[in-house]
Formats: sequence, structure tokens, C-alpha cells
Amino acid sequence: MKILGMNGSPHKNGNTVKLIREIFRGARESNHPCEIVHLVDLDLDYCDWCGECWDATPGVCPIDDGFMEHLQRIFEADALIVATPSSNRSVTGYMKNWLDRLCNSQLIWEADEDRKVTMRSRVPAGKKAVIIVQGCTDLLQETIEPINVVMNVLEIPVVERLIVAKVGLTEEDTVDRRPEVMQRAYQIGRSLG
Repeated sequence: MKILGMNGSPHKNGNTVKLIREIFRGARESNHPCEIVHLVDLDLDYCDWCGECWDATPGVCPIDDGFMEHLQRIFEADALIVATPSSNRSVTGYMKNWLDRLCNSQLIWEADEDRKVTMRSRVPAGKKAVIIVQGCTDLLQETIEPINVVMNVLEIPVVERLIVAKVGLTEEDTVDRRPEVMQRAYQIGRSLG
């Protein structure tokens, strides 16, 4: 099982990455290859809703910024770790942009003569997702929703959610100083096999 971790934080060594790495530690005990992608490094342009990925070249985004190469890594993964800190009670801009590009290019919309819309996914079947959200308040449920929605419409079942509230209030207040949180992350990684 190949596991791909999507880090929606601009920080490459912050709380979000520490949680991803702890999940990876558990997963690697079952010899699962793991890879982390820092969304800040992808330098993705915003979706401009041109419609090319729906009509002219289904599933292929015409924006030449490396997204299609990145999408191949998603297709090859068996599990996605979708992780973000809370930013104004939502996902970060990096994560929102990634979710938009993923969903817009990989969702098939069909309307019948009665204008009833059905949706289905281009993402290969059999994937699963884990959602990680962490932040300095306890109001994190809204942060999860954009990820839940995209995973749902793309037919990628969310098998675990790790929500870590009231962390990062100070430089010393990090997830790795919370053994119960790190243990839960580790167990999630172990359970992915």
C-alpha cells in the first residue's frame, strides 16, 4: 500500500507535518512506502473554470503548472493523508487550491433532460483517505468540511479523522509533546494496512 501525505501547511516541520510523519511511522512498520507532498512547493495556479477538463480534454487540466504530474502520484497512491492546520476556521489557501484543482478536474458532471445532475469520479477506485486537522482553537469542525466534501464527491472514503484542538498556542505547545495524540497518529498509520 502506497501512502501519500498532502501537507496543507506552509511549514515543513510544524504540527501538521509531525502528525503526518507519525502516521507514516506506523505505516512503515508494515513496510508501506510513504511520501509527503508539501503543497507550498507545488506552486499551483488557481482553477480558472475554463471547462477544458470537463469537455475538450476530460480529466486533463490545461494549466501547465505541474498539476497533471502531481495527479499521477495521487492516482498511484492507495491512501491519501489530507492534512491542514486550521486557518480562519477553514483549510489553508494551499489546501483549498489543491482541493479545487483535484475536484474540478476529476469530477464528472452529467445532466439529464430534466436537468438532474449526477456526479461521478475519475479517480481510480479503491483509495481511502485520512483527514488531519489541527489548530489553536477547539472550533475545527468547519475546517474538516471542505476536505470531507471533496473526498465524498470523488468517492474516496474517509477512514479516519484526527482532530487536534488547542495546539500551537506557543512555540512549546506542539503535537509531539502530547503523547496521546502522537499515539493516535501512530495507530492510524498501523491500521492503514
